[in-house]
Parts: sequence; structure tokens; C-alpha cells
Amino acid sequence: MAQDRVTEIIDGPTAAFGPYRTVPQPTPAVLADIRALGIRVLSDVPAAVLREQMPADIAEAHLATDPIVPRTEQAADRPGFMAPPRAADAAVAVTMALGILEQPGIHRAGEALRGLLEAVREELTQISATSIDDWGQGISPVLQSVHLAALDPSLRPSEHIRYRTTETPRRPARTTRDIEQRARKIPTMFWPYWTVRLTPPEGIHSRTLAPALAALLLIPDSRTSLDQSARLVGDAIDGIEISRLLQELDDLPQWPDIVTALDRLADRLDADDIPIDYGRRRLLDYTGLLPHDRWLEICRRTGTPPGTSRRERIARSQLFQRLSGLPAESVPDLGGLDSAEFRATSLRLTALQTPELAHALQQEALEFLAAQHIHEEPATWQPPTALLAGLSLPGPDPAHIDLPRLHQLVRERRHPVQHAAQVLGTNVEAIRHVLDEHPAPAPPLTKNAARATGRIRQQARQAIPAERFTQLYLDEHRSLQQIATLTGFSRRLLTDLAKEYGIPLREGPQDYRHRGTIEREWLFEQYVVHRRTLPDLARETGMSTANMARWAHTHNIPLRPRGGASHNVALRARDRAQSPPPS
Repeated sequence: MAQDRVTEIIDGPTAAFGPYRTVPQPTPAVLADIRALGIRVLSDVPAAVLREQMPADIAEAHLATDPIVPRTEQAADRPGFMAPPRAADAAVAVTMALGILEQPGIHRAGEALRGLLEAVREELTQISATSIDDWGQGISPVLQSVHLAALDPSLRPSEHIRYRTTETPRRPARTTRDIEQRARKIPTMFWPYWTVRLTPPEGIHSRTLAPALAALLLIPDSRTSLDQSARLVGDAIDGIEISRLLQELDDLPQWPDIVTALDRLADRLDADDIPIDYGRRRLLDYTGLLPHDRWLEICRRTGTPPGTSRRERIARSQLFQRLSGLPAESVPDLGGLDSAEFRATSLRLTALQTPELAHALQQEALEFLAAQHIHEEPATWQPPTALLAGLSLPGPDPAHIDLPRLHQLVRERRHPVQHAAQVLGTNVEAIRHVLDEHPAPAPPLTKNAARATGRIRQQARQAIPAERFTQLYLDEHRSLQQIATLTGFSRRLLTDLAKEYGIPLREGPQDYRHRGTIEREWLFEQYVVHRRTLPDLARETGMSTANMARWAHTHNIPLRPRGGASHNVALRARDRAQSPPPS
């Protein structure tokens, strides 16, 4: 069977059997692979192993007599340089080599090669990912992949990622420039959804693992060290700590799928552009992010209790992490909060956040980027979660959380995030991520409570946005009292809202539709022809009844007596009014 396979290989330009099926290789490369494996068999495999794995007659023919002296000195120094002098020797070498290469797929072939490597381990000075380089020239990348698959159990955790051992193992091919470009696509604190999925339920905190995952994403297909990777993505962790965390992850049954997830994501980042340059984001000056007056303004507009300065600093730090990708604790002027205090306040703000507050902070983030001359990027981004399809990962999937139930739970307790995590059978970080993406609507309040928390003003903003207020007050010339009657909000609240929108309030006898004056034609038509009352006209134009009466006197329009006038009296008044005033 081995002879038939060799004849078939020689007769064709390429070979596509066993591990070569998905990536066919040229005939010379496949023959080089057989030769490389055959050399290891003839040079290093103990006799006991040969007798176990080869047909007895061939094994005994190979082992029965002393080998014939090689025909040249060069052949003695370089096994495999020349064909074996006996047919039985060649048969042993080729048959055992094809016993490996006939296996279906790279990982099955790797398992077969692993047995050979374990048999010759004592004969070889070292077995490593690069030791195959000494096996001969012209070896195919398929045999290199098979060799890496064979070494998988003995590799360090970082080498599993580097050599991509869970899918198609291969030696690193990315250049330093390639890895630097990849680093610009990775935030220092790994994307929240991915961090939740890759963090085990016990033993490792997600905030500790996030910068390690970011650094590890530079390892696939690269020669970059752990320390170098950490520096390239923001230097929030060192290689020693990454190595310690890797050892803990390596002990998990889900470790192979964690490796696969990182390898898939690295491939996607290398293949596609993403909308955010995290390298640039890390270097921005964030000292002007969410200043105090802006926080108060946002709280006022969204009906959010501003709380103490601690809450404000936490809000700023969270916005900082979302924009920069750096740890939230790195925000300028955090104010000396210890880690426990920081986490507790941060969770409370997560539960407090409403869709209105989230939207306002999102707009604040975009305005900050625009001030930094960054107009083409969104505030945040995350890789497609479809890359994790089919993988068994240690962390929960936030997509499986019952969102309506979560929103109900976070409005019920003093420590709502922890309570919701317990009730829904998940962890705090999964709840935090879902609430960051889908904040719970604010609960309904009594009228007094709404007024105390600023919720009434928030409702007014929603009911009467600036465009609507402008239309009612400036275009339709309604007074504040008329708008109050129309909308149900108080005149005092509307006055404050107009100031907030920058809409100038009318003072005295002026009408913005008539260039600051009441036009005679308009007043005559409304008062005399349509018989509207002075108080009605005064309300429409935002002035007092007395001022409207003065304008009627200025334009020589007789006033009707209180209680109205008869038809004839009204007509006579109209006739007198149509006469021009005396010069």
C-alpha cells in the first residue's frame, strides 16, 4: 500500500490525500515530507517500536543484520542524503512515514506523529516547534502544521495561541508592522461582550483579564513576546501577569475554544478595517471630557439626580473608558477613589442610567471626538459576536438575559445589579454590559417626586423640543400662557425651557412676526373684522392687554365697550377705523 501511494504521488503534479486534502501540495514537497519522516524512523526509532508498528517480516529484515556501510562519507553525516542501501530499510522508512501522512486531517496526523516523537524523544536533543527545521529541506507547510499539532500537549498556553493549534496550526508569518497595525485596532480594555464570554465564573476578575486578552490578541501568527504585546496595546499589564492568567485559563475545559476565539478575531482584524483607531484614541487629551457644568446640564435635561462629586467622577471615568479603551481608573483627576469604592459607585450608576442619560452621554462623547477633529468614528464599536458561534466558552452569553425582566429587577432593590445577577443566574459583569447597551427606563414617579428629581422638565423637553417650542412661540406667535394651556406644563417651567433653548422671550408691545411692532392692518383685521378681544390678541402676541390697547390707540382703532357692542355700533367703529388718522 505504501508503494502504491508513492507511485501515485510520483505520477501526479500534486498530492491531495490525508492532511493534504484541504491544501494540496506539489509532488516534490510531499516526497520531501516522506523523506523527512523516514530519516527520523531510520535514525532514532528504537527496535522495540519498529517491531510493534511494522509487519514482522519487514521489521526483522531491517533489524536482522548490521546495516551496510554507507557508500559515501557525506551519506554517513547526513541521513537521508542518499537512498537507503537495502529495500527493507526503505520499506520501513516509507511505510511508517505514510502511516502518519495517510491519517485524515492535520490533527489526526498530528496524533500519529506524536507517538513517533514520544518514541524518539530520548534520542533527540530537543523537540520544539522549530526542531522540524533540521529534518531536511523542502518540507511542506502541511507537515509543519502536523508537527505543531503533534506538539500541542507539550506547548505553553501562549504557544497554543501563537501557533493556532486548535484550528490549522502554522508557524508565525506576520511582520512587526502587521502586528503594530493590529494593535491599533484593539482597545487596552478588551471589548466588554467578549470579556464577559471569555472570563471564567471563578478565579479571575474580568477587569483583570480584559487587558490580558487585549495583549493576547497580538500573539496569533506573530513572534511578539507577551511584554511587547502589552506595551503595544497600552501597557496596562505586564508579561508576567499575562503568563499567570494564561496558566489559569489553560486549566479550563474551555481553553481550546478560548484559543479558537482569539485566533478567529485576530484573523478578522487582519483582514478588515474597523471604524475606530484605538492607537489614536489612547493618545488623546481627555482632561476636558465631561466637565462639571456639562454633567449638571445633562442631569438636568435627563431628569437624573446628579448625586455627589463621586458619581460625577465615575460617570466621567466610564465615558473615558468607552472612548479611549483605557482602564476607567486611568481617567485624569479621578479623585483618589479606592478600587472597592470605585466599583460600588460604578455599579450604582449603571443601574441608575436611563435611555435618556445614555443618549446624552453618547452625544457628549461624539462632541468630544469632534472637538479633537475626529468626525468619522463612532463613539464605540465591538467585533461581530458571530465569530464566537459554535464555541463553548466559560462566561455567560449576555444575549440570553431576559431584558424586560432585568429592567424590572434593577428598579426594585437597593443593590439592583447584584440582585438581578443572582435572580437571572448570571454574573454582575454580564448584567452591567446589558444595562450599558440597553438601560432600564426610569420608573414612573409621583408629580412631587418628578418635580424634585427634574423629571417634569425632562418630560417637557420630550413633549416640546426646541423646534416645536420655536414653532409655537416665534412662528405661531403664541404666548407662554397659551403654550402652557396647550401642553399642560407651567408657565414658569416654559420660561426656563425657553432660556435653555436660547429662545428670546418677548417684552412689551412687540411681535417678532411684525418686525417688533403691531401692524395696523393685522390689528384691524383681528380686532374689528374678526371681532377678537384685546385679551385674546394680547395673549397671542405675548403682551399685556393694556399694551395691546395702546397699540389700538396708536393706530386710531376705536375700542369696543366692555360687554361687547351692537352690530350697528361695531360697523360705525369699523368705518371710523378705516379712515386714516389725522396728520
